[in-house]
Order: sequence, then structure tokens, then C-alpha cells
Amino acid sequence: MGGEGREKTSGKPRGTSREARRDKPPGRATISDVARNAGVSIGTVSRVLNKARNVQPALQRRVLDAAAALDYQPDSLAQGMRSKKTHVIGVIVPNFQNPLSSAAVTGVEEELTRQGYTFFLANSRYDREREISTLNEFARRRVDGVIAILARDDAATAEQLRRLSVPVVLLEREIGAEFDAVRTDQIAGTYRAARYLLALGHRRIALVTVPPNNMSGRHRFQGYANALADVGESVRDELVHMGGYTSEYALDAAYAVLSMRERPTALIVSGGMLAGVLDAARQLNLTIPDQLSLVSLGDTELAALMRPGITAIRYDWAESGRLAARLAVSRIGGNRVETERFVVPYEFIRRESCVELAAVG
Repeated sequence: MGGEGREKTSGKPRGTSREARRDKPPGRATISDVARNAGVSIGTVSRVLNKARNVQPALQRRVLDAAAALDYQPDSLAQGMRSKKTHVIGVIVPNFQNPLSSAAVTGVEEELTRQGYTFFLANSRYDREREISTLNEFARRRVDGVIAILARDDAATAEQLRRLSVPVVLLEREIGAEFDAVRTDQIAGTYRAARYLLALGHRRIALVTVPPNNMSGRHRFQGYANALADVGESVRDELVHMGGYTSEYALDAAYAVLSMRERPTALIVSGGMLAGVLDAARQLNLTIPDQLSLVSLGDTELAALMRPGITAIRYDWAESGRLAARLAVSRIGGNRVETERFVVPYEFIRRESCVELAAVG
């Protein structure tokens, strides 16, 4: 039997809530208080609280009961100094207001909380200098790892990440062979959206999405172009707008393309920019789907609640966030050597925003 089974106590164990509260000293409880009330050694308390595997269930229960009764809170700063780990992860996203980024952060938060980590959350606003400054601040605060949706995925950014000297997990980006990454299948999702519209007879299909200087933009364009090529169509440059990230940009881009003499009969838009396209259609008195068929790349509350509902490519960004968090914690714990890349599949959500071309006014 292990050493835990031979540990003796004097008299009746004091592990009940009533007795622990009776003996609770004034001020913040310490690990010694927990050990005294549980009737075990400080080493046993430490092993239980650090989730060591060689502790018998009965002893573990006594320690946890005593810690709960005393409202014991470990000194995370002291723990970090001893272990050289802070149990904090830096998370950076480009836009808090984007509902898809918010969903990813929710997933990250759920998984990190489950694993006993906290995180710093920062917003780069798609600003390169702000992003670099944030990454430097993460390093100064000695985070154990970083989860990032980067503004750009180029060589300069990769070098900045290498200088952090901590595990990095990328969301919706892939740069450098050494970084773990989780992304949604934007190529297949956009391809599915375009093929759906093509099957309805549409040929002048516009695309409004993020710039090609990040992977999401490039992959969406690739899926769009592949679908057109499958039916013998080529990309018309005047129908493709890939210059911004916001609803304001989408409003201007959609207004321009929908004001053309030979306007598109259908449009595909990034989910976070859907409001801008809807606003442009409203200003131009174009009804959906009678005069414009519309597909959102990303299913948002707006897409679901609109009347008519907006057909969407649904990505599980919350699951992407949870997966990224699991990868980060695993890498921090030294449990993996090989870089891992995961692709989260899409789901096609058919609503009422698309009609056959013959029905378009």
C-alpha cells in the first residue's frame, strides 16, 4: 500500500463541515489550516489539491471537505513561483463585436475554466501594431500559452509568435509548421454555399468577405472560385469585394455591387458582416429573396431571426474554441510533441433567403 494508507490521525478525523468551521482561524485559511482540520499532512493536502493520482479516495474526500469548509483559496502567485507556471493563457481576437469571435471565446472560456486555467482577453481590432503590443504584454505577464485569432498570418507574425517561447494555438489561421491550429472548413463551406446558388440557376453571384491577407479570406475565395469553375464559370472581379471586416465595410461593398447596371442576383457574405449587406439591400429597396438571394458564411442570431430567415453555413466556433483550449493545456503540460491541426466541419442551414433564378424579379 502507498504511504497515504499508513497515515494515522489522532482521535476522530475532523473532516466534517461543522467541526472545520468551529476550528476555522480568523483571516484567510492556509494550507496548514486545511491539513489540521482534515487530520493529514501538508504534503497530502498539496497532492490532493494538485490532483495527484496516488491519493486514496477517502483521504481525498477529507481534504476537499476541509478545504471547502474553510473556504480555502490557494495562493496562485506562490504556486506559480514554485512551478514556474501561472495557469493563465493569453487570448487575442480581432473583434469582440463579431458574434463568431464571441462564440469562439465562449468555448475557450468553458474549457479553460474546466481545466483550472484563467485567461487574459485582448482585442486587436485588426491592427497589426496593437496585436504585436498585446503579444508582448502577454509575454511580460508570463502567460503559460497563447490562443490567437490573428489579424494576419504572414511570416512576420510567425516570427513574433516564436519569440514568445510559450505554446501557441491558432484559431482560423495556420502559419508555421510548429504551431497547433484549429480552423473551420471555410473552403468546403463556401463551396457548398456557391453550389447551392448555382443549382438554383444563379450565375452572377457576389462575394463580400474579409481580405485575402488572412486564411479565412483566402479559403472563402477558393471555395467560391472552385464552385464557379465546376459549372464552367469564371470569377468576375467586379463581383468580389474582399477589403474589410466590419458591417460598415459590407454596407459600402454591397451597396456598390448591388447598384451595378447588371447587378448580381445572389450574394454570399461573411456572417459577421451580414448586417451591412441587409442594410444595403434595404437602402436600395431590394427584397430578399424576391430580388436578391443571400447566404451567410456563419450562422448568427441575426441570420436566424431575420424574416425571411437567412440561409447559412453554420460553423461550431464554440467547439473550435474548446478544442483550441484543450490543445493549449495539453501542450503546456508537455503531453505532446507533434504539432496538431484540426478542421471543424460545417453544417448547411437552409432557410428562406434564396429562390430559383426564374423567380427573381
